[in-house]
Amino acid sequence: MGTEFNDALTSQYDYRGLRDAFAPPAMYQAFLDVEKAVALAQGELGMIPAASAEAIAGHCRFEYLDTDRLDTSYRTTRHPLMPLINELVRLAGPQHGGYVHWGITTQNVIQTGLLLLAKRAQATLDGLLADILRHLGRHARTHAKTIMAGRTHYRHAVPITFGFKVAVWIDEFLQAADRLREAESRAFVVMTGGAVGCFSALGREGPALQSRVAALLRMGEMAIPSRAIRTHMCEYVNALSLTASICHKIAEEIYQSSSEEYGELHEGRVEGSIGSSTMPQKINPILCYGIIANSNKLYSCAGMLMASAHRPFESDGSANQMFEDGLAEVIGAISEILVRTELLVRDLYVDKERMRSNLDLSHGAILGEFAMMRLGETLGKHKGHELVHDAAMAAAAGRAPFLDELAQLPGGQALRTEIEDRLETGSTGGICAEYALHFGSLVENIGAGSMPTAEQRNINAYLKADR
Repeated sequence: MGTEFNDALTSQYDYRGLRDAFAPPAMYQAFLDVEKAVALAQGELGMIPAASAEAIAGHCRFEYLDTDRLDTSYRTTRHPLMPLINELVRLAGPQHGGYVHWGITTQNVIQTGLLLLAKRAQATLDGLLADILRHLGRHARTHAKTIMAGRTHYRHAVPITFGFKVAVWIDEFLQAADRLREAESRAFVVMTGGAVGCFSALGREGPALQSRVAALLRMGEMAIPSRAIRTHMCEYVNALSLTASICHKIAEEIYQSSSEEYGELHEGRVEGSIGSSTMPQKINPILCYGIIANSNKLYSCAGMLMASAHRPFESDGSANQMFEDGLAEVIGAISEILVRTELLVRDLYVDKERMRSNLDLSHGAILGEFAMMRLGETLGKHKGHELVHDAAMAAAAGRAPFLDELAQLPGGQALRTEIEDRLETGSTGGICAEYALHFGSLVENIGAGSMPTAEQRNINAYLKADR
């Protein structure tokens, strides 16, 4: 199904400009921004006449381009940047045009320009991440004591709260923000080293030029601007992939938990939405499967870039093309993922009653660890494990309910009463509520540039203050 069809389905989503992040006007403008910064820096450093630098910079605007002339030139030159260079030369005029693109090469402009676009898009992605965290923080605080079954290997483990589950999601997103911040400092870098990256046309003045271009574009710079170094871009894409995997996990869990068999979590329903053309009762988790699909697409892009980063010698056209096209695809995929995740967690419906009834399906066996530890105080943990396991297996075989089996053990009647009290009061044991309240408060008023540190996330300070 083509883009037009998918656009119709997603027309209600607010992409915050991300769908145009790598559109032709934005891409041409980014390349022009690089050429402008190069010209201005060279003018400042006396590498080209100051008047020429100003003339070139003054014409680096997309709206000045003759797009028909560009299209004709692309068909003639079959080169990814020469038509734009020729157009800028024409605009600058015969006196100044000869200093356009002075001493740099095509990949310098294209790679730097694409990373500049990614940097601009990342600012919007950071805003989406902050919104997601604020929504999750609200759920963590609201459901700090909403008891539910914790599950390991798809089976009941011990009771937890939904707020605790959300706190785990929050911590993962905060880790993702840390990774992205670190990767961005290495990925969003200027490269103006020329033909092979050794400043063969500019010599010893080259590094000073690159530093000034980086400052003008508010980017970092490559220590050695080699056209063969691609791992810094892979690092950024991998950080985005790990961010997507968190969204993917949340979507998978909500996807499954919204089924009739679970019924615990549901996407917010849009009035008039239809799940099936033939089964009128259905409302499908459309946000979830959009997140899952785009996450898998992003993983494949990341794998493709990793598989081509090793290409040999000082530059390789096939690798260049994969990275140039791949970067736009990666930003497109993560945009689809984060936009949907923000909507998903914003309007998430939590069925507390269903969570509780699902927890009760084991008739108390979900507190088997608690029973084992209590018995272990007098019999030893190993013996306690053995006795509780036997009671649970007998209950599963239909001999008697778990709590009845437990009551037959040494001290079992008091233990049964204790477990019934815990079930009655919704006590989980552990510190689920504390984690939920702590992480929920950390992100209550979070902004895109103010993520809590690892030290602030540590629960110990909260527990001490709570006492």
